[in-house]
Amino acid sequence: MKKFSIAVLCLALLAGCRASGVGDFWNTHSIDYSDIRAAEEQFADFAELTVPAPEEDALAALDVLFDKLKQDTVAYYIYSEWMDGAFYNLLSPCRSATLYGKAVDRMVSDGVLTSSDCEPYLQRREWIQYNQEGTQAVVPGWVPAGVRTLILVLDMGCPSCREALEKLSADPQWEGVKKTAVCLGWGPEPAIPGWDYLFPENGNAVFDIHMTPVYFVTAADGTVERGYSLAL
Repeated sequence: MKKFSIAVLCLALLAGCRASGVGDFWNTHSIDYSDIRAAEEQFADFAELTVPAPEEDALAALDVLFDKLKQDTVAYYIYSEWMDGAFYNLLSPCRSATLYGKAVDRMVSDGVLTSSDCEPYLQRREWIQYNQEGTQAVVPGWVPAGVRTLILVLDMGCPSCREALEKLSADPQWEGVKKTAVCLGWGPEPAIPGWDYLFPENGNAVFDIHMTPVYFVTAADGTVERGYSLAL
């Protein structure tokens, strides 16, 4: 998964909420990547403004940005990666299924990126729609157990994912909570006690293996009570 400059985004957030600006942002700021650091900081400012903005204003501002990017293919590729980092990356404070979905829609419809370039963005657009807080959990081969459940998604070939099983087991906040591990990829089957293990054949259709280890929590009825968090 491509990484966005999280430090830049955090600095932008620490600067505090701005009273306005997202709707007119790209009418008052230019697309100039001659200083890539400054350009990234500027995009971080924009991404931060989209979070509290009314959805209609935020989406319209994305349209204005993409309209400008269409005039410069190099900029289009650069900013597309930044969209990925700002609105998809699990560590980003601006992660948003709505904003990311809008960005990917434009990437596809604008025709600047090739179809092969768009494929990973389209896959991530699908992944980010699943298991959002307040929605019904989507886990292949799993049914709600009628109790609060911690669901860890792991890559069996990833040592840190296996460590996450022990870390979460030892965390007192999860004492008494049912634990289910969704195992993706290949490797020896985990054997940490206290976990139910699922090995879904189509798990990669729902979960981004590159994002693991990640966990979320469901209520007794299977509704997502707490969205994705890294288990590191």
